Amino acid sequence: MILKRIPDKLKTDIELFRSSHTNTNDVMFFSADSGMGKTYAALSYCAENKDSLYFSFRHISAELALKTFAERYPDIFKDYTNWITFFDSLRIYGEEKRPIVFFDDVGERNDKNDFYAALKKFLEESCSCGVLVILIGRPWEQIEIPCKTVSITPYSTQEISETLSVSDKESVNIFSFTAGITELLSLYDTSLSFEENVKVALHINSPFYRLMNNKMCECFRTPESYNTLLYAMVKGYNRISELAAFSGYPKNKCDKYIKTLCEFGLVRKEPERNGHTKYYPANSYIALWYKTMLTAVPNADGSFGEDVYERFMRYFSDVVLFAFYKEMCAYWLEKNINSISTEYIDTKDLSYQNVKVGDVTFDFACEKKRAVYAYYDSTPGGKLTQKLWKEIENSTTKDRPFYENEYVICTVNRVPDSFWTLSKRYDNVHIVQLKSLFATYNKEYNRRMHPRFVPSFV
Repeated sequence: MILKRIPDKLKTDIELFRSSHTNTNDVMFFSADSGMGKTYAALSYCAENKDSLYFSFRHISAELALKTFAERYPDIFKDYTNWITFFDSLRIYGEEKRPIVFFDDVGERNDKNDFYAALKKFLEESCSCGVLVILIGRPWEQIEIPCKTVSITPYSTQEISETLSVSDKESVNIFSFTAGITELLSLYDTSLSFEENVKVALHINSPFYRLMNNKMCECFRTPESYNTLLYAMVKGYNRISELAAFSGYPKNKCDKYIKTLCEFGLVRKEPERNGHTKYYPANSYIALWYKTMLTAVPNADGSFGEDVYERFMRYFSDVVLFAFYKEMCAYWLEKNINSISTEYIDTKDLSYQNVKVGDVTFDFACEKKRAVYAYYDSTPGGKLTQKLWKEIENSTTKDRPFYENEYVICTVNRVPDSFWTLSKRYDNVHIVQLKSLFATYNKEYNRRMHPRFVPSFV
């Protein structure tokens, strides 16, 4: 079921593309990161449409590709002395069959000048032959000719929940474990517990282990240099100066490497309100892999010991899940804060985030005529306590009375009775539990994917 979405999307994109380009032979670029299922989608399409053709440049030069492509379909490509004659044969075939022709891994090598020159000539001279050329590659790769780009994005938590028929909470676990990557999701076994799925993944022959390793080898001649920086990030070294000190690289070299990692979609950057920038692994899968897999030593049978599993689960809960739920809390606040506050508040203002007031650091604090203080209890297994509330109250009432403040407590854990009592007693204390967070987080998705029928007379 997970893999089916990708061929379905490709089929839809092809139909839309052809319907809007009836008189031209433009090229479509089918773009996705490693493990997202782009090759699977192309092969599935060819299996259903026998006249379509599939070629791949993976691990071979353009010169060898010319020979192997022609050998694959000898009835079509009888003369393969150069790319011009290859596309001449394709033109004849296209006039009869109107096929879809896939060229996979088009960005793997930089020796394709003759291929692109012949393809460009073919497109210019074959406006009515009916061939649609689809180039397949990764998002950062440069295509030598103008093309329409369509992309595969990772599965969202909502899509995971619906496709695998799991709860919202379990979908967050699965998403945080796989980062929504198709290859990893397709191997998730819902008949097993989440913990059991993790143990299956912690093996040197598992796709979870191999995907990251293979990707780094494909992207870089010397992945060791980049591995050092990614490992440093999950260790808490997130500024250029910190990464340079940890790695021993000069700052200018470190900056160059990180820029490359950003271009390849492996690292994201986050601005801070002091003008500095911090760098983090681009998604949860990359973070988990570098934190737990890079330096782990496997057993003789390829599995990893209990210590690796415990480190994985601890980092997963305390860092990965914490970060996801914190974003969910921030999203809830963004959508609801201006119904709570009497003044407009811009939640994107970095000066309002992670503000220390007295002894408490609030995830969001805006002190206007009426202040809004938001605290996120976003670590699974954590808990709200009466001691915490006393600290919140003491810190926020030193300079203004209690009734001039609005308090928002977002939690992913069970809400203690004492906090429910507070919310019932005071109109300015808002307790937001997990189901409410999910309701807001999923609202836009449900509106788009599951619109309700509204009679015209309403």
